[in-house]
Amino acid sequence: MRQNILFNMSLSGNMVFILYILTYPLTKRFFSLEWRYRILKIATAFYLIPISLFKYFILNVLRRCFPLLWDKISHIIVNMDSKYTIIVSQDFMKLSSKVSYMLVVLLIIAIVAFAIIRERIIQYWKWKKVCIVGSEKPTNLEQKIFYNIKKEMGIKKKIELICSKYCNSPMTSGILSSILILPKWDEDIDENKYEYMFRHELVHIKHHDLLIKYIGLLVLAVHWYNPFVYIMFHEISVTSEMYCDSFVIGGKGEEERRKYGELILKLAVHKEFTNKEQFIIGMANSRSKWIYKRRILEMKRVKKYKAVLPVVMTIFICMVGGITTFAYDSPQTIYNDTGYDLGTDINFVVEPEGTNRAELPSDYFFVDDNGKTYDLSKIEENSRILCSHDFSIHGTLNDHKKDRNGGCVINSYEAWHCSICSAAKTGELKSTLIYKSCPH
Repeated sequence: MRQNILFNMSLSGNMVFILYILTYPLTKRFFSLEWRYRILKIATAFYLIPISLFKYFILNVLRRCFPLLWDKISHIIVNMDSKYTIIVSQDFMKLSSKVSYMLVVLLIIAIVAFAIIRERIIQYWKWKKVCIVGSEKPTNLEQKIFYNIKKEMGIKKKIELICSKYCNSPMTSGILSSILILPKWDEDIDENKYEYMFRHELVHIKHHDLLIKYIGLLVLAVHWYNPFVYIMFHEISVTSEMYCDSFVIGGKGEEERRKYGELILKLAVHKEFTNKEQFIIGMANSRSKWIYKRRILEMKRVKKYKAVLPVVMTIFICMVGGITTFAYDSPQTIYNDTGYDLGTDINFVVEPEGTNRAELPSDYFFVDDNGKTYDLSKIEENSRILCSHDFSIHGTLNDHKKDRNGGCVINSYEAWHCSICSAAKTGELKSTLIYKSCPH
C-alpha cells in the first residue's frame, strides 16, 4: 500500500529501528548511550513526520544542488495505478475505489488511535490526582539535597518535590510542570543514596526524557497495528534509563558503581507495578529482571567509543529511512474532467519536474500507426457533416489540457481517423501523461 502515507511512515520507521537492532552488537560496543538514544529518537521522527509529502521538494533541491546527479536520474518515470486518482471538476469530485478504501482504513486507524490516547490520558490524570491528594511535604534534608543538586546541574526550571504513600520508588511526572515524587521511607536513607536518586531523576528532566516517552506513546497510538513500535517503545524506555545511569556514575569508581547498582535493585524489589509507569520515569521503572541485569551490565561495560563511526552509521541509517519514504506515491489529483471511467485499467505516468520543454503539434492531434501526425484542432465542423466517414486510419488521439495550477494533462486514446474529412472516432483511454509544470 505505497499510496497510504501512514503505512509508508510506518515502513520508514521500521527500517530505521530494524537497522538499529541489526547493528546493536556493534553499537553497544562502539556507540555511546547518547548516540543510541539519538537513533531511537530519529526512528520516532520517521514514524510521526510525513516526510513523503516533501518528496518532490527534495527531488527539486537535488536537481538544483546536484545537476550532474539529476541528469542521470531525471529520466526515471513514476508509474502510478489509475485506481489511486482524484478528479476535481467545477461540478463534482471523483474518488477512485482505492482512494476511498484508503480513506476508510485511515479513518479506522484514527478512531482506534484516538481511543488509545483518550484511555491513557484518563489513566494518567487519575493516577496523578491520587498521588497529589495523598502527598506530603518532604523533609528538610530531602529538600536541601534536592535543591543543591538541582543548582549544581544548572536546572532553572521549577520542579515540585513531594512525598506520597502511593509511590514506592522515586519517579518524575509532568512535562510543562514537572513533579518529582518520593516515597515515604520506613527507614533512614543515606545522603549519598539521596544524591543518586535526585541526580537520576533530574537528568531525566534535563534531557526531556518524559517528553520523548510521551512521543513514543503517540507512536504506539498511531501505529498500533505495527508490532515493531511496541518493541521500540520498550527500547526507548530502557535506553533512557541507561543513559541517566551513565550520567550519575560518570567518573565514579567501582565501589560507587556497585552501591548505585544495589540501590536500583533495592528500589525495584519494593516497587508496585501499575499502568502509571506509562506516564512516569524513574530509577525502578520496569517489570523485567532482565532489564535491571542489562542496566547493571551496561554500567560495567568497558567503553571503546569511536568518534567517526557513530556519525557515519547514523547518516547511513537516516538515508535508508529517507529512501524508503520515496516509495510513497500520493493519489494524483487532476483538475479537469477527462471523461474516462475510474474502474478501467489506465496507465498513468507522472513526469518528473524539470522535464525539458517539448512542442506539441496542437492541443488536439492524431498520430497514425506509421507516425504521421494530423492536427485536428483546426478542422471545420461543417466539412465533417457531409462526410460518410470511413475511419480507415488507425492510431492514437491525443488531447492536451492545462490545469489551474500551471500543470497539464495529455490523454491518449485509441482512435480511428477518417481519410476523407479528418474526423476521428475515439476508443478507450490508453494512457495519461501528467505534468506538474506544463512544458509545452
